[in-house]
Amino acid sequence: MKRNVIVGAVILASLALSACGQQSGSRQQNSSEKDIAFGQTAKPRAWYIVQSQRQPQARMPLEAIVITQKGRALAFQVPKSLTLATAAKLSIGQLKRQGPVWAKQDFRQQRRALIKTTQAELAAEQQNLKRNQNATVVSYATIKTDRRVIVNARRRLARLQRTSFKQPSPQPFSVKRHGREEALHVAAYDFVKSATGSDNQAYTYRQTQMTPIPYTRTSEHAVRIGAATFGYYRGAHAGAFDYALTQVNRGANVTFDASPKR
Repeated sequence: MKRNVIVGAVILASLALSACGQQSGSRQQNSSEKDIAFGQTAKPRAWYIVQSQRQPQARMPLEAIVITQKGRALAFQVPKSLTLATAAKLSIGQLKRQGPVWAKQDFRQQRRALIKTTQAELAAEQQNLKRNQNATVVSYATIKTDRRVIVNARRRLARLQRTSFKQPSPQPFSVKRHGREEALHVAAYDFVKSATGSDNQAYTYRQTQMTPIPYTRTSEHAVRIGAATFGYYRGAHAGAFDYALTQVNRGANVTFDASPKR
């Protein structure tokens, strides 16, 4: 789900950014490497996932945060109230501690929205069944269908109410190249539509891949956004731009990395 966005299967793109070996604006990412890529995970690095119709700005809401280290990626779905500027102030250690809190907030918001939608559907279907039962010309098949829909809605509502938050954990990821595009396959917990033959509105909360977003460009140089300096990947999707940003030093170079470097 995830705002038709951060919810189904998940893919981010792998972007390479360089650093000058000095400390970044938020004390997060120190590196003496000339080029920094998503697949280079010897040192921990935070990536901020944003969707926007404009260039990235400090007050833009985040969709997810991904921390890469030692060949694994720790992904947090985050609430829309969290902005790039707020998250960028935190160190890697602080992000690891605060990330599960944000992920739980996002989980609760999504579950609450699904429960509210299901309750409204159930009430509407119950009214529809009552109306059809009182009608003079309604087939038994129609009544039977109404009852099945109500049963499904009740089951779905009960399942959502029982669903509990699952703590994110570092998972293996892969970087793949498709022509001039690169994509990063990262796993995260999210609500995923799991329609069945009898219920096409069912959702399951489980670990899944983030929505495939092909990144086609990288930043030509580091850019100042608020109090920090970033490099990024950029790709177009659903009438907007998708960014995967990471903090770098000024003058950082950018390159794609076709395969993870451990």
